[in-house]
Amino acid sequence: MKKQFISLGYRVDGHTFSVENAAGERLKIRPKTCQLLLVLMENHQQVLSKHKLLELVWPNVVVDEQVVFQSVKEIRQIFQPHEVIKTLPTQGYQWVAPVKTHSYAGLFSLPPSVIVFVGCLLLSGIVYIGMSQLVASSSGDALKQIEQSAAEQLQGSIVILPTQNLVAGNDYDWVRLGFMDQLIQRLPSELSFGVLQTDYVMEVMSRAGMRLSSAALQSSNSVQQKVLASDYSDHDIEKIFTVSGAQLIVVSKLMGTPHDYQLSYKLYWPHKNMQGVIFGSDTRTLLDELAIRLKRLTGSEVALETHSYHSDFFNEMMGRALELKLQGDIKGAVSLLQALITQTPQNITARRVLIELQLSQRHLGQALSLLEKSIPIAKVLENHHELIRLGYLHALHAAMKHELPLAKARVNAVAQLAKEHKDWLYLAYSVDLLGHIAMRSNQFDTAKALYSEAKSYHQILRCPVGEATSWLNLAKLAQQMEVQDMYDEALDNATDIARARSLNAILNEINEFKNK
Repeated sequence: MKKQFISLGYRVDGHTFSVENAAGERLKIRPKTCQLLLVLMENHQQVLSKHKLLELVWPNVVVDEQVVFQSVKEIRQIFQPHEVIKTLPTQGYQWVAPVKTHSYAGLFSLPPSVIVFVGCLLLSGIVYIGMSQLVASSSGDALKQIEQSAAEQLQGSIVILPTQNLVAGNDYDWVRLGFMDQLIQRLPSELSFGVLQTDYVMEVMSRAGMRLSSAALQSSNSVQQKVLASDYSDHDIEKIFTVSGAQLIVVSKLMGTPHDYQLSYKLYWPHKNMQGVIFGSDTRTLLDELAIRLKRLTGSEVALETHSYHSDFFNEMMGRALELKLQGDIKGAVSLLQALITQTPQNITARRVLIELQLSQRHLGQALSLLEKSIPIAKVLENHHELIRLGYLHALHAAMKHELPLAKARVNAVAQLAKEHKDWLYLAYSVDLLGHIAMRSNQFDTAKALYSEAKSYHQILRCPVGEATSWLNLAKLAQQMEVQDMYDEALDNATDIARARSLNAILNEINEFKNK
């Protein structure tokens, strides 16, 4: 049985770990603070010591008593100006406001202002889910309508953000990117949308001005600081929508203790959101259940593949290397990647990112040597995501050496593989590279068709950076062809997209091009 507690018009739900005020508005509260609130209200006639609260809310976790003080402070702020918690020096805390309780089991109905929660039993845990602006219902048909509605509207990109880890201990440092990457692997792209890969998501976060580093999480044992450092704000979500082609953003948070996990998640569409939590004893089950839910919502086949989902992002060094790359610290990123490859020679992602950096520094010999060693490994591992990316870099290497026929042959093979796996981003990149090759060969009509085709693949993802870049490529082509109308239209479109989406790097590139 789960309980709801009502006090002074506030409703606290022990199933959803949520708090609503008298107006029916859901208030922001940290999960552990909500757990503490539930314990105090459950025992409102008793005085609970700090030790007892730590034992009940933070079992098997070594934390400072300060966490209790901070959580009590947050609860008092929520219930202002009412006095709800009495502090008894040397004894502890007591909930002093009147409390009413309501018990429920299984599916339940809430007031119309509350987000819907629909419970269903899955592999080893209970999943519940809610959607804004819907009336509560326990009907299976209603749930199917929710899922069908969400799936029908999804056209663009799915952005899965790094998982917020609230499980204590260094053994869980891998969760941030490892969880994210494994969930991405479970969700293949479809004809109408694409799931952005882990390192590209970090590029999107960088464009959105979001904090990339996880150092704050590693350097502090304070639960409050860990939570605050990992939370995504509404502003962060809005910026992701602005600078990317996201039509669905997935935020997840791992809580609990080993073998007693809770994976809470929140799904954002441009005009609505949905949230829920999954309980389970192992992390694979949590990820499988969330992937199944997302597959239903996106209209994909629900069944998961049976192979193990290997991730190259379990090592926190991988995440730090990507952060350094995005911050422009090429030397630091290269050093970390080289060390990581020495430790884990089959880390294809680390190899590929190092090759990208070598090419950016025009270290063509080193890049080719690593490419020739890495492509066979990717084939053996049947890692088609990285095989596509390595193949693209192999073609780019040939183009940089002015070996255009070889580059064209390689990139055509990559484009075919990308199309088979619905990798829209690298299909766009590949066709774009073919456009560059055609332009350098003075095949202007072919280049125009290829740049337009690349733009169409970016439009599947609704990627503003890709669309703006395609228009800029068409403007450069028009300049070569001396076609003024085409030049003006392409440059105006590129500028409009870049301004509307706050793409400053693209705007700078446009201005440099115009001023040449």
